[in-house]
Amino acid sequence: MTKSIAVAGKGGTGKTTIAALIVRHLCEKKRGPVLAIDADADANLGTLLGIQTIKTIGDLREEVLREMKNLPAGMTKANYVEAGLHRIIEEAQGFDLITMGRGEGAGCYCSLNNLIRKFSADLAPSYSWIVLDNEAGLEHISRRTTSNIDSLLVVVNDNPISFDTARRIKSIVKDLKNGIGRGYVVTNMVREKNRQAVQKMTADLQMEYIGDIPADESLQEAVFGGGSLMTMTKTKAIESLYTIMDFIGGGDDNT
Repeated sequence: MTKSIAVAGKGGTGKTTIAALIVRHLCEKKRGPVLAIDADADANLGTLLGIQTIKTIGDLREEVLREMKNLPAGMTKANYVEAGLHRIIEEAQGFDLITMGRGEGAGCYCSLNNLIRKFSADLAPSYSWIVLDNEAGLEHISRRTTSNIDSLLVVVNDNPISFDTARRIKSIVKDLKNGIGRGYVVTNMVREKNRQAVQKMTADLQMEYIGDIPADESLQEAVFGGGSLMTMTKTKAIESLYTIMDFIGGGDDNT
């Protein structure tokens, strides 16, 4: 049965880095195949996974709207979308990547989103895990253009605004009702001088707190340099993330 985990939070909290390390962890533990979905408008997950994204679902949506009247004879819109979505999947060792890309422009996307949702539902059973790097608004989850989520990690740091974002995410999750199984909060890159204040703000969120990922210069340098996190030497921050994954069921088969 496919398990899914989404990562969300304010920009700058390190959520995309965490999503990439989750993919790495699952691949190292041989828990794949893994489907990574980059649903953040900034679309940086591929870079951290060492993959160059060629085409996104957003590109495909626009293409279908342009070409709808010029489809080859005998090809339905559904056939065209499905073929295009298969081309969008970037394959790598142990995982695949889909990038959602830009949001919707002018035009009606309802039927297209329904086709994408159906494709996602049909695709999901092919993978053991789905890892979703989401934007703070959880757009693709709320619109059901991606699968329901078993676990949601909300990432905060010592910027108080990150907790404002976390509270908004919590409100969205409440409105989604059955869209998300369990929500957790993770602290990341907290400076020691702010740790006590962050602990209080974290407690005030009233979400289950499952761990802290320490600031890690080596990891930050790798991210800044645009290198793949799949092959870098394991660091203390990476070990902390792995412990968090073990907690939510992403470790060995007996966890």
